[in-house]
Amino acid sequence: MYLESELGCDIMDLIYKLRIEDDAIKIDDNFLQNLKHIFSGCRVNFLFGAGFSANVLGILDNNEIIFEALRVYNETDLTKKDKLTILNAYMYWDYFYQCFYPISEKMSDLELKDYFEFAQILYTILSEKSNPSLDKQANIFTTNYDPIIEIIFDNSNCICNDGFEGRIYPVFSTDNYSKTYLRQAVVSNRKAEIPSVNLLKLHGSVTWKKNITFEKIVYQQYKEVLQKFCEEHQKLFVDCLLHDIKNHFNSSTKTNINDKIEAILCGSMLDGEVAKVKEYEEMLTKYKDMFLIVNPTKEKFHDTLLNKNYYELLRIFSNELEKENSLLAVEGFSFKDEHILDLTRRSMLNPSLKLLIFCYDENEIADYEVIFKDSKNHNITYVCLDGKKLTIKEFNEILGHIHI
Repeated sequence: MYLESELGCDIMDLIYKLRIEDDAIKIDDNFLQNLKHIFSGCRVNFLFGAGFSANVLGILDNNEIIFEALRVYNETDLTKKDKLTILNAYMYWDYFYQCFYPISEKMSDLELKDYFEFAQILYTILSEKSNPSLDKQANIFTTNYDPIIEIIFDNSNCICNDGFEGRIYPVFSTDNYSKTYLRQAVVSNRKAEIPSVNLLKLHGSVTWKKNITFEKIVYQQYKEVLQKFCEEHQKLFVDCLLHDIKNHFNSSTKTNINDKIEAILCGSMLDGEVAKVKEYEEMLTKYKDMFLIVNPTKEKFHDTLLNKNYYELLRIFSNELEKENSLLAVEGFSFKDEHILDLTRRSMLNPSLKLLIFCYDENEIADYEVIFKDSKNHNITYVCLDGKKLTIKEFNEILGHIHI
């Protein structure tokens, strides 16, 4: 069902609210032909956020606001300074434990079933691309640290280029993305392109490790690193205290985040932990050393190597969106990252760019429309479900219609 944007008659962005009939998504011919056209005739780019991995990993919720408020909190009183360190440690521990530690445990095929299906659907879409001037290749940009995408494409016919090269000591470089892959027939010597994806992890990854000697990013076995960090620090954190801290921040009072932080630091909640402040400091230091990732604050970098690669990846993101006939399909991403939002807005001046945003629920459309209200080319299509949340399972079902 096509709907006119609610911001006014002068806005021409499309909204498709898809109905559910007999437990299946009903897709009308107009929308289906639009999907087939853009995926077959455009340079395909995906942008995935935390919502993409939400079926198996936790999401930030309002923690991003808390992290930023804690970062800018300025207090010289020694007692509050110690408590501030402890509070930071508890919030980062919760973030670690909920949002990327679970991937250190063996994920069952059942848990990752929908993700494996996405890899297969994308392989089929790329295999059937009809425009000979376009590579059978897609770019996946993501702010997620987890290796779910690498895992699913390891079990797919589609090649996944994650920027690493080398088998014994894989080293990361953005130069490794400018590759296509061909298969040559033994008898005829004819060459055919193999469908492939470039995986560009804009905020780093648990698979990244800094090589201090050569100032390069090398691959690390993430399971061992995550488990080691958890084993070393789990006993430091008191479950009931973490529960109280989270309840304090999630309470329904109208007190702002800064006031809630002040209440914790001035109260007695953390008094019993002050004697262990050195251990909490060591935990935060090891967290930054062991995980080469962009943390969810506006002060993104503690490492110049990460800084350099972050902006190199953003440059690639911007360049891809500025190419002729480019598509950016967005799933599970809120555009709260200012750098990515700014580049996306700027790229929308490209009249041939198409932005396809899959909304978790229809209420999100109003938020996106505010973000992109200054778009001049009206090149956005919003997709949501009528009365149901749009998760990876429904995302796959919609994409699956392209090659039926």
